[in-house]
Amino acid sequence: MGQQLKIPFVSGMKVGLGFDLLTGSPSSARVIQNPQASPPQTGGGQTVTTTFRLVQETNSLQEALGLSAAVSGSYAGFSATAKMQFANQCAVTQYCLYAVLAVEVINSCVTVDAPALVPDATDLLTTRKTDIFRERFGNRYISGLKSGGEYYAVYHVQSFDEQERTDVAAQISASFHNPALRANLNAAVESMKSTSRNELNVNVFVYSAGGISETETELSEMIEKAHKFPNLVSGGQAIPYQVLLDEYNGLKLPGDNLNFFDQEQQTECLLFNSRLLNDFTTLVNDIDFIRKHLDRFHNPDGSPPDDVALQQARQQCLAIVDQLTRAISDCTRDASTCVHFTQSPEDFTNRLPILREPRPGLQRVPRLIGTRAVIPDHPLSFTKNQVVVDLLGEQGFYFIIDNPEVLHFGVLGSDPLPDAGTIVGQTPPEGTSVPRGSVLHVRVSPLQENPGPTE
Repeated sequence: MGQQLKIPFVSGMKVGLGFDLLTGSPSSARVIQNPQASPPQTGGGQTVTTTFRLVQETNSLQEALGLSAAVSGSYAGFSATAKMQFANQCAVTQYCLYAVLAVEVINSCVTVDAPALVPDATDLLTTRKTDIFRERFGNRYISGLKSGGEYYAVYHVQSFDEQERTDVAAQISASFHNPALRANLNAAVESMKSTSRNELNVNVFVYSAGGISETETELSEMIEKAHKFPNLVSGGQAIPYQVLLDEYNGLKLPGDNLNFFDQEQQTECLLFNSRLLNDFTTLVNDIDFIRKHLDRFHNPDGSPPDDVALQQARQQCLAIVDQLTRAISDCTRDASTCVHFTQSPEDFTNRLPILREPRPGLQRVPRLIGTRAVIPDHPLSFTKNQVVVDLLGEQGFYFIIDNPEVLHFGVLGSDPLPDAGTIVGQTPPEGTSVPRGSVLHVRVSPLQENPGPTE
């Protein structure tokens, strides 16, 4: 039995229908007898998957959104789905960084019980009319349906300083894991934008399937929505959002099994050309970005970019995109037309202008007050909070506790306090501009209100 695929739900999909993965369309008639679907026998409750990742190319973005051609077969008939249109709207370019927050919530997943082919399908295979079978029922069947919802927030971070892009993405990541930082996220990003000399800007694209529709406008609101999303798609707010596809080879078939040799060739060729199509799409976005910011780029010899040459390169890339699109479409219908496209994006990228060195700037100090600087490793001893160490390290900072003595336990003192080790002061203050690599000094709350006699 081959790999089970998960693809976006669209109108017309039902458990028990055949499906043509190459064209992305379900059959009009059932291929599975009595397609009674039932949930798994294990306990109920939601399954929630949350991921946060950084991407910088179209293929990686599609993978983060569950649209990877290698996994969902989205090289063919899914370009018109709302989620694929959302991915295209993000217009990925290598000169920006994309922080993708993804939440998938499964309320239920029903799968077909004891699948068996309908008599018409069995007759076609018995008489070896596999071509007609493929035309009528496709190359897979819909074996299951997931209900729940999914939520994606794509933070588009633009800056001509790569380190600045990474720092902002780290700030967003830290805010997702730390409510104290989340409350200050919007102000922190605005502060970084106001002092940037490299045209820092942050936009967010949001996609939501299921739940109550709301319009989030602030960066922190998207993170709050992601945390609340499982509740928003519980009960009656859930929707069908994904179907499962299985291969016919996993069923009991009459006579010889279906020969999917041509299909395998088609799939491999479609996957290759689809990835290439995404690469050329990214290249078109790169050229558009360069043309909007010509003063930030120069040719390898130091001369200014030639906008006319860039326009010509863009038209050539768009022509290749059209050729690839047609080749993919032809290949889905006829395996004999499937060939690997020979042109590569490197044929163009090697001739494009290059980014100038970023304009020098300073790093903004994040807010640390209210964060636990230390965590207990034994009942009454502490070590630095590794999460805080790592998050600051991503931004090029290191912190030192100026009053570690307040964490020493006095046996004749009062009971330990629950908030011991929480940062109550920091130097430099939040929002200060300092060189990257600066050491931050913090003061923490004590272990005991009264440590007792010192001698």
